[in-house]
Amino acid sequence: MRSSAHVAFGLMAVAFAVLSSAASAEVPEPQTYWMGPLHNELPATLSGAKVIHAPQLDTLLQDGRAVLVDAASVPHRPENLAPETLWKPTPHENIAGSIWIPGIGEGNIDNITEAYFRDRLRALTRDDLDRPIVFYCHPHCWASWNAAKRALTYGYRNINWYPDGAEGWQDAGHPLVTARPEGPPPRSVQ
Repeated sequence: MRSSAHVAFGLMAVAFAVLSSAASAEVPEPQTYWMGPLHNELPATLSGAKVIHAPQLDTLLQDGRAVLVDAASVPHRPENLAPETLWKPTPHENIAGSIWIPGIGEGNIDNITEAYFRDRLRALTRDDLDRPIVFYCHPHCWASWNAAKRALTYGYRNINWYPDGAEGWQDAGHPLVTARPEGPPPRSVQ
């Protein structure tokens, strides 16, 4: 009797865990850009875009037309690190062939970053609004969701959102490469 009670309790615990994770996966899409913390639970969808995973991304990459945009933020020095402590961020890795443009996935971006992003997309797609563009960053990261949504507002019609991020690509058995960020030139301080 006692072992069957333990089994029943164990099954209830598993069922609760499954239901709890399913409920947390039901994050609604914001009407505009996500303004909360960039690392958080994500919605399962992005209206106007295709949500893809490793097999679909692999197919897009084999075609050779897709533009890959890594929207991950640049790592920042931890706030609790003593000022005299030397800090060197881990090199950023992404999917080979990607363009890494930090800052494009923030909820609010400044005019200079937005202009750079628009111009860069125009150049990367050769003004083809139907060219496939894939946005990604890290799992549980809103930066790629916001950047993909922003590209939709620019009129791009073949937006693919890869929410599994660089880590998901690596977990699917693909290598990553060390990346360098690009973005608008630094502004002069006057």
